[in-house]
Amino acid sequence: MSIISRAALKAQFKSGAVPTSNDFVNLIDSTLVKRDDAFFGKWVAGTNYFAGDVVIYEKAFYILKPDNTADCGCGPGKEKSEYDETTGYCSKTPPKQDESLWEMLDIDAADEDWEIVKNGDEPPQIMYAKVFGSIGMGTQTPNARVHIQVDELNAGFLFSPVTASAPEFVIQQTGESEQHVSESIADNKINFNTNTNGYQFVSNIVPPPAEEGGEYKVAAANEKPVFITNDAEAAKIGIGHNEPLAALDILNKDAARTLLNPAQADFPQVVMLSKNENNTQQYGIVRTDADSFSVITNAPKGFFIKKGTDKGDKALENINALATETQVVVTGKGRVGVGTDEPVTNVEINKPGGAGSFRMCLDKPNPALAILNNRPSGDKQNYFTLGADNDRSILITDAVNGFVFKKGDEFKKEKDNDLNINHGVPIFTIAADGRTVIGGVAPHGYELCVKGQTRSYGHYIDTDENSINNVTPLDTVLDRVLKLNPVSFNFKANTNCLTGEQQIGFVSHEVEEHFPDLIRTDSDSIRTMAYANMVAVLTKAIQEQQSQIDNLVKRIEALEGK
Repeated sequence: MSIISRAALKAQFKSGAVPTSNDFVNLIDSTLVKRDDAFFGKWVAGTNYFAGDVVIYEKAFYILKPDNTADCGCGPGKEKSEYDETTGYCSKTPPKQDESLWEMLDIDAADEDWEIVKNGDEPPQIMYAKVFGSIGMGTQTPNARVHIQVDELNAGFLFSPVTASAPEFVIQQTGESEQHVSESIADNKINFNTNTNGYQFVSNIVPPPAEEGGEYKVAAANEKPVFITNDAEAAKIGIGHNEPLAALDILNKDAARTLLNPAQADFPQVVMLSKNENNTQQYGIVRTDADSFSVITNAPKGFFIKKGTDKGDKALENINALATETQVVVTGKGRVGVGTDEPVTNVEINKPGGAGSFRMCLDKPNPALAILNNRPSGDKQNYFTLGADNDRSILITDAVNGFVFKKGDEFKKEKDNDLNINHGVPIFTIAADGRTVIGGVAPHGYELCVKGQTRSYGHYIDTDENSINNVTPLDTVLDRVLKLNPVSFNFKANTNCLTGEQQIGFVSHEVEEHFPDLIRTDSDSIRTMAYANMVAVLTKAIQEQQSQIDNLVKRIEALEGK
């Protein structure tokens, strides 16, 4: 032991300070040191003890006394041998019964270094040091209030080191390099300090009970520790392993790893690593720098934002197989899908069971934007596509009725006029066969049907000989022209014309009686008249009338003898 004499012991205990409650443990070591004893704690049967060794048995101290008739060191062939200082005695009988080998230790308190606390007629059980200093166990130069040095472990335990300014406990490992960990309390907080690689917290895995007759297995350390380190880079915590690479580095099942703020990162970020069935590592990174917020991955299927459909209390229970609906996806090819897992174009917006979808494509030679309609009847879809090539802008559709342009009602928040295509007044229609209607949706067999007035600076009709056939001179028309009834009139409100403006013309029904070729009855039973063709009729009538005039002139001249 470290203190080998009474004088040395007194020198350590005469500093004048009052011992604390923790000093009671010093009683054992200091008492034994005063007697030059070796203390071995509780007595254990079958252990080698040497003369002067001290043990505890049934709340009493016992010291081994030399006895040449006692057994020597434990082991076969070592019974009833002479005392050997190298082997000691093999103690098998408890000290209380083996009075020939053990005697109760007498602690002298007459020097008043110790105070015995008496309890009436009961045997005294408490004794404390009235003087104190530093106590060393295994060292003659204690560096703490209590300094225990265990050389076989290269270990030191220091209670209240001499350099401490607050309550502190230090564990040291000596040898080629000194390492330590300390725990102290100050400024209303617990302080931990170490010069090792860090702190590792490990729970033991309790083995199953040994079978009858089998060997008991010692508890094994859990392979998933919590490790805290503060190296030259930064403070780091590892959960599930002891080699953290980030402020928080969590490893789970060797295939899943999450790193919060990696040590080498210049910007705040979270890194998630995962291995697939091919043992290929994939990563997902969320980070922010001075200019942007980024989400990065090398996962082949890209990014998915999903809505969970499980109830909240079932989320953890079904964490590996959550029921979800895809809201947004960005594939590994850079395609964006809303409401679909597999967008077929650069951008596709869909709704499962919805009215249709939007598609934007930049992979073709020319950019295009398509709208698809899912027909409620379950028939094939129809589409409307807007695009542009090098020379023109293009609209394409396979809708059976072509294109319709409408004038919508005024925008109001409480209405959906901006989204409801079934309202509004048609103002321009291009049928699937190219026929065009202005002011309606049905061309009624015309290539251009205008429900209203038109204005132009020229109107030419192609009657080139290469464009016509069956050319036949008109029959006499003058008598029929004379039967026509030119009138003035106003258009009704439903004709899309100015109702207050007086017009001059013919009533189609009346003209049809005399010139049916000038009248056309449309699919809506409306009779329309080819006013331009009336020019030929009137020309023919003038020619006939001129012929009559010429004949009359000749007759007059003949009568006048000219």
